[in-house]
Amino acid sequence: MASLRYVIRPLLTATLAASATLPAFAFEDDRLTIWMGDNKGQEGIQLVAEQFLEDTGIEVEVVFPDNLTDRFQQAAGSGQGPDIVIWAHDRMGEWAQSGLLKQVAPSDTFREAFYDFTWDAALWNGETYGYPISVESLGLIYNKALVDTPPESFAELMELDQTLSQEGKKAILFDYSEPYYGWTLLAANGGYPFKQTDSGYDVSDIGVNNAGALQGAELLVELIESDVLPRGTDYNLMDTRFNQGEVATMISGPWAWPNLERSGIDYGVALLPKVGDERAKPMFGVMTAMINSATPNDFLAVEFLENYLLSEAGMRTFNNDGSLGAVAHIHYQAELADNPNIAATLENAEVGMPMPNIPEMGAFWAAMEPALQNIGSGRQSPQEALDAAARRMRQ
Repeated sequence: MASLRYVIRPLLTATLAASATLPAFAFEDDRLTIWMGDNKGQEGIQLVAEQFLEDTGIEVEVVFPDNLTDRFQQAAGSGQGPDIVIWAHDRMGEWAQSGLLKQVAPSDTFREAFYDFTWDAALWNGETYGYPISVESLGLIYNKALVDTPPESFAELMELDQTLSQEGKKAILFDYSEPYYGWTLLAANGGYPFKQTDSGYDVSDIGVNNAGALQGAELLVELIESDVLPRGTDYNLMDTRFNQGEVATMISGPWAWPNLERSGIDYGVALLPKVGDERAKPMFGVMTAMINSATPNDFLAVEFLENYLLSEAGMRTFNNDGSLGAVAHIHYQAELADNPNIAATLENAEVGMPMPNIPEMGAFWAAMEPALQNIGSGRQSPQEALDAAARRMRQ
C-alpha cells in the first residue's frame, strides 16, 4: 500500500460508526467519511482504515446509515454528505445526472486489475463514476441430496419434475412475478430493458416485447401450466420449501446462502438453465465506491480507494470474513474461486448484464411486475402482457 507524499497532520484513530443515526454532513480537511449501505466487510474496511491512518495520519470514518440512498441524495444535493459512498451501481446514473458524483479517471494499469464487465457497471453516459468492488448475481442453487448434477436447461428441469413430483417434491421454484427473477428467462434469447450502446443506454429502444423476450415468457407459461412451477410461487414459498429439502433447485443469490447453511442443506451454485439454446441471463449488481462531487477531499478519496481499499492486499483485508462474495479484482477473485459457489456467482454475472444504472429503470420495474403477474395468472397472453409493458415504459 502506498503512502501519501506530502505532510499531513496526525489524527488519533480510524473510526467505524455502525450507526443508524444520520451522520454529520460537514466535510473536514484531511479526514474521510464513507457511507456504506450494508455491513458487508465491516471489520475488514476498519482494518484498511487503520492502515491508512498509520501510513498517512488521515482518519477514515465508516458509517452505515439507514435509508442511505435518500439521505445521500438529500445531503449531496446540498453540497454536503460523505466523501465516499459505497452502494450498488444501479443508483449511479440518477446521482450522476443530478451532479452528485465526481467522475473518476483510474489509470489503464489500475483498470486492468478488475474485470472489464464490472467497469461497464460504473459507466454513465460513457464516463466512469465509480470503482467496482464486488459482484452479486442470481444463480441456480441446487440441493445436492436431490440432484447430483445441476440441470443444464429448463427442459431437463421439466423432466426432473416428473420424477420428483412422485415424492412430493419439486424440481424448481423461483419468484417468477418479481422482475428481478422472472426477467432472467426473457433475457436469455435477447430481451432487454433498454438497448445498451457504447455511450450508455438508448431509452427509446425498448426490448421487453421482442422475439427473445416473448420466447422466455412463453416458457414461463409452459412451466406454470404444466405445474412444474406452481402458480403464485413467490420468494417466501421458494425459500421455505428449499430450506425444508423439498425443492431440487431455485433461482436466487448469495443472500440465500446463510439460511441454507443454518438449515443444513448441502447446496451448490451453478449457471442458470438454458431457455432453448441460450442461458437465462441475470441482471447483476456491482457494489461500487463513488466520490461525492462536493467533497474537497477528492484526492484523498482516490488515494484511499486506489492504493488501499481496492489494492489486492486491501481487498483481501476488506473481505477478511468472506462477506463480499465474488469480487471485481481479478487476482484476488482467483483466490476466492476455490469456493465453487463464489466462482459460479461470477460466471453467472459474466453471462448476464449489469443492471442498467439509469433513472428510467423505474419504469421497467413498474411495467414488468404486472406483466409477469398477468402472464403467470393467465389474464393476458405473453404477447399482450409484454406489449402493454412496452407501452407503459414509453409513456
